[in-house]
Amino acid sequence: MRLIIRGRIPSLKNSKIMVCRGSRPVLLPSKSYQAWHEDASYQLMAQRPTKGIKKCEIEMTFYFPDNRKADLTNKAESVMDLLADCGIITDDAWQVVCKLTLVSGGVDKNPRVEICLTSFSS
Repeated sequence: MRLIIRGRIPSLKNSKIMVCRGSRPVLLPSKSYQAWHEDASYQLMAQRPTKGIKKCEIEMTFYFPDNRKADLTNKAESVMDLLADCGIITDDAWQVVCKLTLVSGGVDKNPRVEICLTSFSS
């Protein structure tokens, strides 16, 4: 299955804000990350992906609009969390995503991530 999410992919790790809840501070995703997550969810669902995949291999290619430094592993985590939240994969644990064959990056004026997801029987 091939999926595309258009736009610059944020890193959840670098998109957290601290909020006080009672007597304890809590880290939550920023509003910009939440907005990306919602938009990306709509993009994925419009592509009518298979849902509930229990075992798979994933390949991700990120395209950035410029040569600014970016951490591919953090961006891959954001995408895997999104795939799990949308129900495309049942979890982002290694038992479900047993292999990340390739996480690569390049420059293109249309920022996006292209995802190739190969499902196998358990």
